[in-house]
Amino acid sequence: MNRQQLEYFLAVAEHGSLGHAAVAAGVSQPSLSQALGTLEKEMGAALVRRVRRGAVLTPAGHAFVPHARLLLRELRRTGEVIGGPAGELDLVTTPVLAVDPCAPLLGRFRGLHPEVRVRVQVTDRDAEVPGMLADGRAEVGLTYLPLESDGIVVRALAEHEIMAVFPPDEPAPPDPLPVRWLAGRETVGVTGHSRQRALVGDHLTAHGVRLRVTVEVAHREMVVPLVLAGAGMSFLAGKAARWAAGQGARVRRLDPPLRQRYGLAYVPGRLSPAGQALAGLAVAADGGGGVGGGSVAG
Repeated sequence: MNRQQLEYFLAVAEHGSLGHAAVAAGVSQPSLSQALGTLEKEMGAALVRRVRRGAVLTPAGHAFVPHARLLLRELRRTGEVIGGPAGELDLVTTPVLAVDPCAPLLGRFRGLHPEVRVRVQVTDRDAEVPGMLADGRAEVGLTYLPLESDGIVVRALAEHEIMAVFPPDEPAPPDPLPVRWLAGRETVGVTGHSRQRALVGDHLTAHGVRLRVTVEVAHREMVVPLVLAGAGMSFLAGKAARWAAGQGARVRRLDPPLRQRYGLAYVPGRLSPAGQALAGLAVAADGGGGVGGGSVAG
């Protein structure tokens, strides 16, 4: 079993087609098929079944996927020890953290380690992060805290302050904004079960406040345009709130304030040199996305 065979097998698992996997891997389909056949002989089991419109994994193939990811990561990790950070780095994060602090962090990281290719996966469910780290789908997680999972190391970085965001033509709300002032407000919400949504809901409930969700969207990118258009108010964190203020929205801190801690997560002993370099950079920069100074009021 070698690195190339594992890469080809995982490409088929990801793309569901020998042809598409071959294109992604940069090889001919016959070469990929031959490598898969050799791997299946070494494993003593069929891993892939060819079907009319592609390829599907057999039960043995499905069972082998997490092991193949971990084996491939270890092979890459061993190869990087001598030459320093290189190869690929898989990171998982959430939609809000992908923008801030993930984007600026990866910008700095790529400037220091241009030979590393970073693949970012985004999940709406913080609870999925430990499983993705455990089975090798990701090496590093950037996630909201607390993160409860055995066998996962968590390094706290900084925090986001969650703020109330109102349409530009709203009468100027007080700043800071008493939470009770929000009772009955028409709100733009995001579909799903994210940690941030739960945190906002718990904070409001604790102060006897209920909102009216009048517009619910599946894509967070729609929230600010809808608020700016007057569809309702919403809640944003960190740089997203400051960007909304720059677009004309009225942004207010809450009283009492609402803050959400975030950090890095990984399985001990599995960090590659690239993963170690990213973790070190994030800790040194304090995550690059904590509560910033300066007013955001609009």
